[in-house]
Amino acid sequence: MDNRQLNQDIDDVTSDPLESLVKDKKPASTGRAIAFLALLLALTAVGATGWQWWQTQLSDPDESTHAASITRLQESQQQLTNSIATLKNQLDSAETPVDAAQLARLDKRLREVENQFGSLQAVQGQEQASINAMQGSVRSLEQRLSTVESGLVSVAASSQNSSEELDIAEIDFILRAASERLQLFSDISAADLALQAADVQIEALDDPMFLSVRQRIAAARQALAAVPRVDRVELSAQLTAMQSRVPGLPFHGEAEAVSPPELADDAGWWESFKHTMSSLVTVKRRVPDDQSMLSLEDKDYLRQGLWLQFESARLALMRYDTDVYMGSLERVNETVEQFFYNGSADVQVMLQELAALKLVNIAPEMPDISAPWTQLRQLRDSRRLLQSAAPLESGDSIE
Repeated sequence: MDNRQLNQDIDDVTSDPLESLVKDKKPASTGRAIAFLALLLALTAVGATGWQWWQTQLSDPDESTHAASITRLQESQQQLTNSIATLKNQLDSAETPVDAAQLARLDKRLREVENQFGSLQAVQGQEQASINAMQGSVRSLEQRLSTVESGLVSVAASSQNSSEELDIAEIDFILRAASERLQLFSDISAADLALQAADVQIEALDDPMFLSVRQRIAAARQALAAVPRVDRVELSAQLTAMQSRVPGLPFHGEAEAVSPPELADDAGWWESFKHTMSSLVTVKRRVPDDQSMLSLEDKDYLRQGLWLQFESARLALMRYDTDVYMGSLERVNETVEQFFYNGSADVQVMLQELAALKLVNIAPEMPDISAPWTQLRQLRDSRRLLQSAAPLESGDSIE
């Protein structure tokens, strides 16, 4: 055994047991048994050191080596003595060891802490599961959001001309209303105004695509201008006035009442007396006896029937019913010619007015003005087809 190996063994024996025990010792929790164990270890280390010194002296007779070994052995003994003194001081200052009851309480508390730690781990696992579920929901929401965004993009692309679509829909409504107004009510003025309003709005669009619609609107307005206008308000007022004159028409066998002449300013009293008496007495001529006279009840019945025929003609005028209108005027004409005195001026005026009314066409044939509306719908449908086909073409090109 050489000197280097001997010095290394001495260092290991003298420095390892006691120093490691002192470093690892806890003053607050060690007992006297640990102290005695440390003392035994220290004595063992001293014995081992002496034994190693003895073996070294036997194997290596060199005096310098022996002197160095003795010196190191003395230093180790001094360190051991200092360690033993330090250990005694620590043992003296150490507290009383913890009893069994306190250790049991500490163990119970440790178990409670472990249980709480386990419950906390379970709660943490539940929270982690909840977090995982929330993350899955968030991913699902992100997917739905992307789907909604793509839908919004498509909607925005399809409604980029929304204002123009609204204008076209309004023009469509106006053209349809013009056609229906003319067909249902024969209202030429309202239909022409509606066509004019639609033409103004199409002009405001400034789209050459709808030029054909404007051309058809112009043709429809020209057709409406060629239709004869019927002033139904004036015709109704004329029929009402003729109704009011029915009670004054004389029947056959009655002469018109002769109005007395006007009295002159220089007439005498006798002339004034005759004028006064003549105004009180009305003289009517009778027809020959072979022409039978109508009773008062018959005359009243005829006048009421004539009035009702005029009323029927007026209602037919409001309903644009040409057949009923012409039939009512024809019956009025026959009644007047048959039962009333044709030589009377009032009867002649009545017959002339009836002839003029029969010449009026109260329901002229209305033209078909639905061509602008039909053309507009065709153009709008074709534009929608083009817009819907555009994305398909782009998708095909991508593929």
